[in-house]
Amino acid sequence: MIRDLHGQRRRLAAFLTATLSSMALHAQTASDGAAPAAAATELQEVVVTSQRRTERLQDVPISVSAFSQEKLDSQGMRNIDDVTLLTPGVNFERNGLSAASNYNDENSDISIRGIQSSAGTSTTGVYLDDTPIQTRHIGFGSVTPFPVLFDVQRVEVLRGPQGTLFGAGSEGGTVRFVTPDPSLSTYSGYMRSELASTHNGDTSYEAGVASGGPIVDGVLGFRASAYYRRDGGYVDREDYMNGQITQPNSNWENTANLRLALKWAVNDKLTISPSFYFQRLYLNDTAAFWQELSNVSAGVFRNGNRQTNPSTDPFYLTALKLDWDLDWAHLTADASYFSRRQHALPDYTQFDRAIYGLNPRYQAGDAAESPFKDSQDNTVAEVRLQSSDPAARLTWTAGLYASHLDENETQNIIDPTINAELGGTYCTQLAPCPGGQIATQPLFRIVDRQYAFYGETNFKITQQWSVTTGVRVERAEFTGDSIQYGPFVGPTNGPTNPLPAHGSGSSTPVTPRFVLNYQPDRDDLFYASAAKGYRVGGINQGLTSFCSGDLSNLGLTKGPNTYNSDSLWSYELGAKNTLLDRRLQINSSVFLINWKGIQQNVVLLDCGLQFVANLGQARSEGGDIDIQMRPIDDLFLDFSAAYTEARYTNTVCGGPIVCTGPGAAGKPLVSEGDRLPGAPWTLTFSGEYSLPLIRDKQPYIHWDYHYATAQTALLPTQDPANGISDTTIPGLPTISSLAMRAGLRWSGVDVSIYGQNLTNEHPLLFASRDTPFEDLYFGHSIRPRTIGVTATYRY
Repeated sequence: MIRDLHGQRRRLAAFLTATLSSMALHAQTASDGAAPAAAATELQEVVVTSQRRTERLQDVPISVSAFSQEKLDSQGMRNIDDVTLLTPGVNFERNGLSAASNYNDENSDISIRGIQSSAGTSTTGVYLDDTPIQTRHIGFGSVTPFPVLFDVQRVEVLRGPQGTLFGAGSEGGTVRFVTPDPSLSTYSGYMRSELASTHNGDTSYEAGVASGGPIVDGVLGFRASAYYRRDGGYVDREDYMNGQITQPNSNWENTANLRLALKWAVNDKLTISPSFYFQRLYLNDTAAFWQELSNVSAGVFRNGNRQTNPSTDPFYLTALKLDWDLDWAHLTADASYFSRRQHALPDYTQFDRAIYGLNPRYQAGDAAESPFKDSQDNTVAEVRLQSSDPAARLTWTAGLYASHLDENETQNIIDPTINAELGGTYCTQLAPCPGGQIATQPLFRIVDRQYAFYGETNFKITQQWSVTTGVRVERAEFTGDSIQYGPFVGPTNGPTNPLPAHGSGSSTPVTPRFVLNYQPDRDDLFYASAAKGYRVGGINQGLTSFCSGDLSNLGLTKGPNTYNSDSLWSYELGAKNTLLDRRLQINSSVFLINWKGIQQNVVLLDCGLQFVANLGQARSEGGDIDIQMRPIDDLFLDFSAAYTEARYTNTVCGGPIVCTGPGAAGKPLVSEGDRLPGAPWTLTFSGEYSLPLIRDKQPYIHWDYHYATAQTALLPTQDPANGISDTTIPGLPTISSLAMRAGLRWSGVDVSIYGQNLTNEHPLLFASRDTPFEDLYFGHSIRPRTIGVTATYRY
């Protein structure tokens, strides 16, 4: 195995060397030895489409962070984890540590400004170009996909509700992945390769190429890309009974990505752009580790799982876009189809034994698994009409939107030995378990249909003052069905007597937005805004009879069949200022959000299952600031900070019984003052210094330092006053991370060495156990120190 590993590394090194040589030769040929451009004397302007029209970031009355492909590369961002780490006001959590998340390391929750929920539809919209791809939280395995960060034109993070222009899935904010359009006039290309090594871990590497330009000049253009990345593992799987490593660095993963886009200019007014996007992510095993087997301070991570937890996540997106210049207005029409078939094979050996009061540390011969599949089929269509003159006193956008979102999750639990371990009486004639299949869920499906009309106008009262008014009127409908059976569900729930669930609902939400802008000149913008966000309801699957203990503690006899929609109002004051001859830029905002009817998961610890309930109200308040500066031509500095304080403002009982005050007969689901997840303060300090030229080559040094403060209050699941809590689970710790990069740029080539997590910090980002009756704790940390080399080339 050691010889194979050394051979693999030699082949990778040879591949990277060949790639670098080819790129350098191509660059020299293409540029004919031209010197790099002189250092900029002022900050570069950033162009975004966060309001569905192309405009300067400094003219947008929204708190937005934007990352171009060049910026993503300079900061070493390769996935959504990296983007959110360096974006103030955004919390991203990998939480696939327990059965509630199917032990899937892909499982995550993303929240903006404290609007976080692991239940229902996502609180944050995730868009690939103009198509929403976020998932519902149904069952245990549904996770939101995120595109890879290769050959993207821009990633935009929009803070605050974006319901007017982006709909019900953008209650707390929106993350947009914008891909490059084909050009009809010029050729361009992009290549990137990387080789890296992780402390106490395996090798990581990648290679990607993208190219585009006119096929027929001025008439037909293309853009095509292909990309592959392997992230080496750093968590070993150990046989805890003998201490032997059964699979070193088992949590490796790989990603493959393909994209092809065309643009056809039918005439000088009309273009038609079809595109195809494919991505496949494979995870070999979870990055969660057993705390008792690991030495976190030494960077040694081990899990004692009986089996690996592999997951495969392929999806494709086909889209057709039409752009038509009508002279008096611009018409855009989009139609897309998103298909995803994520599936996994989680190890349930520990979970099954914990649930039934057995030792979760399995014995020889024990092996349980829970194959599941999450299927998404989303069809989206939108027609948008916009005024054509951006300098006009009145500009406007109007659109029609329709979507059909169909998601279904199937899951089984197969444990061939559990019946014998429970005395041979667990599987019954009414609820048999052939081949050890103790649970079968052939259906958990929710279909969402949404139809909306939206419009937004901006009217210039004077040259300096303007007002933006927008509204979205939507008809949202959902239907849901669930079927499950087997002794895990109940002693009488067999194939002929399954536990069903059915529900449906509809609503007509209205989500307005109001903004008052004061822009005395090109370099200064001040604004005040109010906007509403909205999220649709859904159904719960039925709960097993083994959940009666926790339900009784909450004053319930069964879980709710459905849960209702929730909504919020967000109020924001912001300013965007460019100073010192455009060498200094300060973007800042403060906000207050009132959130009502919050959809949240209630995890029942005695049976390992969960249901969604509406847990009252919360308030989130805080602010963010981003300061960019070029004090001298060769030095760029960027400091950003965000403060978020998000708390529940009322106590919510689980059932009709009294849960507060003297004589309380039950305990609440959530108590007033409980906090929503996330660090109160996040700070990032980045910079880049360009050194003197060396033979027409530009050396540089780049750094990124991220710091997040520890959690300061209890979450509902940590509060002993609540009916379901585990006070042994720690809160979010202080997190710090330092990354640096040093390299050379010349003629489109950029070669650099880098280090991430250079201080080799190992904070316990997330901890869990399957039930409160056992002492087997899981943990999750960040990737240990990683050192590597990257080469990119652009033309």
